[in-house]
Amino acid sequence: MQVSVENTGDLERRMTVQVPADEIDSQVAGRLNELRREVRLKGFRPGKVPLNVIRQRYGKQVRDEVMQQLMQSRLQDAIGEQKLRVAGVTRLEPRPEADGQFEFVADLEVFPEMPEIKVDDLAIERPEAEVQDSDVDDMIETLREQKRIWNAVERASKVGDRVKAAYVAEVDGERVPNTGRHEIAPVLGKLESFPELEGVLTGLSAGDKKSLEMSFPESYRHQALAGKKAQVELEIQAVEESELPEVDDAFAKEFGVEEGVDKLRADVRRNLERELRQTVSNRLKQAVTDGLLEHFGDIKLPDSSIQQEARQMLMQMQQQMGGQGGQLSPDMFREPAERRLRLGLLFGEFARQNEISIDPERVDAKLAEIADTYENPAQIMEIYRSDERLMDQLENLALEEQVVDTILDKAKVTAKSMSFKEVMEQE
Repeated sequence: MQVSVENTGDLERRMTVQVPADEIDSQVAGRLNELRREVRLKGFRPGKVPLNVIRQRYGKQVRDEVMQQLMQSRLQDAIGEQKLRVAGVTRLEPRPEADGQFEFVADLEVFPEMPEIKVDDLAIERPEAEVQDSDVDDMIETLREQKRIWNAVERASKVGDRVKAAYVAEVDGERVPNTGRHEIAPVLGKLESFPELEGVLTGLSAGDKKSLEMSFPESYRHQALAGKKAQVELEIQAVEESELPEVDDAFAKEFGVEEGVDKLRADVRRNLERELRQTVSNRLKQAVTDGLLEHFGDIKLPDSSIQQEARQMLMQMQQQMGGQGGQLSPDMFREPAERRLRLGLLFGEFARQNEISIDPERVDAKLAEIADTYENPAQIMEIYRSDERLMDQLENLALEEQVVDTILDKAKVTAKSMSFKEVMEQE
């Protein structure tokens, strides 16, 4: 086999491969002989069909198949021989045989030659925070809010009450809605985006009716009223005050914690600590990736790989949309596809240059962390370990974390003391 390669662009190569034509002839003859034993044709006994009949009927098809298979196999051999990192094959076609040689041409796109990935001058800020008792108290209050109950009262509404009301509006002579009435149930004191409504509803009781002109905000949920001034007929259906549950053992049981309040607080703290670790990890990874892209963002990428990545991102989006999104185009994902592809190359090259390989202990720790968020961790771990695809994803995540940790060890990292809330609010 003879191979020649020419550069046709920054990342484009044209490869010409020659193999002896008799190699094709030999394989074709072998296939035709196999067909002769297998084919059943009318007028001939099984296995006794003359070879010239087989060649006449199947010769071209067999030769085309042999040529395609030979080109594919010899192309891979040639790529290995030339030590090319091929991103894609954009053209593969045979040329006419000459001087007893079969020749084909392949147009290839290759990955770029990667530079040394130095990260010593990357400046990264590491948030440092701890979960305090006050953070646990705040989450307990959030849980109480989830269990808040509302009871109807026979009095005028005030801040903190929920007011159920129904209304119709008239805009430019048109009734909104066309039939029936719109219903709302806002909590007074939480209508920052619609203070006019807050003022109208305060001080009213169940059964009260009111006719007034009202200006609706641009962000109002009903498009026919958004940003409009309308004549409104309003009726109060109910005024309700809220009641928060006591934080006791019965409250803990509402969240599946049979052991009581102390265990609930411990569980809340553990969950907050896990969220904090993940948020800090995400922040650091973002800083690392931003730094790498800033330093190595001019690395050229093969267009075929960008297109493939964009198509995969489109498919993922459509799956998340339940098969919808047929109007979306891969071109819409080109920029994030370039980012993902470039980062993949940079992470992979950094791992290679620093001899980083997948750490089984890191994979196990990652699996345990994921499983711990479920009610039956052992079952989740078994599901992962029995699914090769899930384990591949887990190993890739673990390797990615190892790369980020190594970069952080080499980069200029400064600690920044922050509260739990400050870390989480910036996420």
